[in-house]
Amino acid sequence: MKVRIVLVGIGGYGGQYADALMKWEGERPWEIVGVVDPLAEKAPKFKDLKALGMGFYDNLASFYAENKADLAIISSPIEFHCTQSCEALSHGTSVLCEKPISAVVQQAYAMQEARDKSNGAFLAIGYQWSYSPQMQALKADILSGKFGAPRRMKTLALWPRNDAYYGRNNWAGCLKSASGEWILDSPVNNATAHYLHNMLYVIGPAVDRSATPASVQAELYRANPITNYDTGLLRVMTTDGVEILFYTTHAVPRFRGPEFVFEFDDATVRYMVKPSRFWAETKSGEVIEYGSPEQSVHRKLHAAIRGAQGDASAIVCGVEAALPHCLCMNGAQESVDDIVDFPANWTYKKGVPGNQVRVMAGLAELVEAGYDAWKLPGEVKPQAWTVVGKPVDLSNYRKFPSR
Repeated sequence: MKVRIVLVGIGGYGGQYADALMKWEGERPWEIVGVVDPLAEKAPKFKDLKALGMGFYDNLASFYAENKADLAIISSPIEFHCTQSCEALSHGTSVLCEKPISAVVQQAYAMQEARDKSNGAFLAIGYQWSYSPQMQALKADILSGKFGAPRRMKTLALWPRNDAYYGRNNWAGCLKSASGEWILDSPVNNATAHYLHNMLYVIGPAVDRSATPASVQAELYRANPITNYDTGLLRVMTTDGVEILFYTTHAVPRFRGPEFVFEFDDATVRYMVKPSRFWAETKSGEVIEYGSPEQSVHRKLHAAIRGAQGDASAIVCGVEAALPHCLCMNGAQESVDDIVDFPANWTYKKGVPGNQVRVMAGLAELVEAGYDAWKLPGEVKPQAWTVVGKPVDLSNYRKFPSR
């Protein structure tokens, strides 16, 4: 069976899916039957896709008016993930939707309902590490009880982002779109979303499930002239009592991470990005090397194609696995009353014009101090401007904003 694929969004990350398909080695168990993107002509892959002879459409309704698909690969902006996924599912088309699942939890639940009504279609979410054999091997060892119960976890990602990053589209760093739709773009919900999801995912109770968050507490700041935050520092408590700490910011002058430490009763798991590897050290002295999950960025695409051919086991990251991240992200937004602007006299621009990063002086060191201490930075080294938010109960959290 050849899987009929419709590509929804071919600019940005969608171009990587198009590129992976066109560079496919060996027999192709798929065919691209359409592209949905009102700005397709501006995409780098437009001419290559046009040469294949399929139709181009401004929206999914136009595509379905004259075509069918087995799999929709959705790489559109966050605000469209819910409506486009639900529309594809309503036509019986399975979906691989890029991360995050949606901007707000009520959309994620709507997507879950659409999946359940679709008569067998799946909804996969593109957190690529979840599909890697390295992460699956680690999760298998955790599920087997090899490391004992998880106790606490932390991940650090200092990722500078320049003016061009925030100027690349009309939604980067935005709370809402021009039409009033929630976007909630932030490092927690976009650039480094994978790494919060990973912590929830690896300790989930099944291959296709993540841990359930019970509460979230956050510090949210910004240096850039945006409506949402560029610095997110979170403490998540799961229903099993595991503490998860996440430190991410774009307002720093240097890269560090991602790196993580996961502590279990009988082992500690670590990841370093240079060289990319993660490994476990057990209390008995055994060292287990898992390799680099970065080697497997297109496995989610291969898994979705196998899923569309009938292999349900290929879909290891669907709604149930991705929704806990959305819960944490939404709860974090409500942990603070307002996003804190870094003091203007402490921020500066680094780099040459056109490639400048807005930096908060001393922020990298402050975040690293929190990471080292297993605390929120505002707890370990309070400053005049730090605000540690209140814990938000996620046990019955079904709608953002909840109040």
